[in-house]
Amino acid sequence: MQNISLKKWKSGTASPGAWICLSEVHTAEMLARMGFDWLCFDLQHGLISEAQLQALIPAISGTDATPIVRVVSNDAGQIGRALDAGAHGIIVPMVNSAEEARRAASACRYPMEGTRSCGPLRGFMLDGPDYLRSANAEVACIVMIETSEGLEQVEAIAATPGVDAIFIGPMDLCFGLGLVPGDFGAPAFAAAIARIRAACAAADKAVGLFGYSPELAGQALKDGFNFVSVGTDLGFLRQGTASAIAAAGGLGQQETRKPGGY
Repeated sequence: MQNISLKKWKSGTASPGAWICLSEVHTAEMLARMGFDWLCFDLQHGLISEAQLQALIPAISGTDATPIVRVVSNDAGQIGRALDAGAHGIIVPMVNSAEEARRAASACRYPMEGTRSCGPLRGFMLDGPDYLRSANAEVACIVMIETSEGLEQVEAIAATPGVDAIFIGPMDLCFGLGLVPGDFGAPAFAAAIARIRAACAAADKAVGLFGYSPELAGQALKDGFNFVSVGTDLGFLRQGTASAIAAAGGLGQQETRKPGGY
C-alpha cells in the first residue's frame, strides 16, 4: 500500500481533490480519471451508504486518485469498516479536543500504535501481507476543526501523535464563530484560519480546506494549503448543466435557477 496523496502533503506539494456525495459508481470512476490527487467519499452528509462505499472505492482502483472517506462520527467501528473497505485516509468530523484526536488516530492504526482490529479484506486482497506491514505508515488520519471548542484546542489537536492533517470545514466553522454561514471575509474567520494554519505548521502537520468554488480552492492552494477540495460531484453536475443551458440560449421561456455551491 502506498498513499501518494499523503506523501505529497508531507512534502508540501499542493494537492487538489474532489468530494463524492452521490452513490453513482460511474461518476466516481470518471472523476478519478480527471486528474484529482484524491477523492473523498462522504458518509456524513453525502447520499452514500456503507454498502455503496464497497462498490465506489473499487471503481477508482487503478487510478492515481487516493480514496478517502469522511465517516459519520469519531467511532472506531465506522473508521475500521471504512479502512477495511479500502480507504487510504479517514476524515473525522467535529473533533474538539486532543483526546478526541487521539481516539481517531488510534482507530486508524494497528497495535502497537493503535487499536484498529485486523481484518483488512480489500487491503489484503490487493496487497497481501504487505498491507499489514505498511498500513500504519500509509493510512492518513485527518481530523476536522469546525467548532469554537475545536479552535480553542487546535494547538493540542495538531500536536496529537498519529494525526496526519487537519481539515477545515468552513461552513460549520462560521456557525461556531457566530458568523453568517459563508462569511469567509469576516476578520474572525480569517483569524481562525490563521490560527489553524499556524498550529499545523508548528506541529509539522498538513492542513486542508473544503473549497466552495474552484476559484476559492485555487486561491487556497496558492496560499499554501496542502490539500483542497475544488468541488463536489453534485456541484460539477449542476454547474455543468447550467452552463450548457446558458450556452444553448436557455430552454424556451423556462426560467432556470442559479446553481448552488455544495
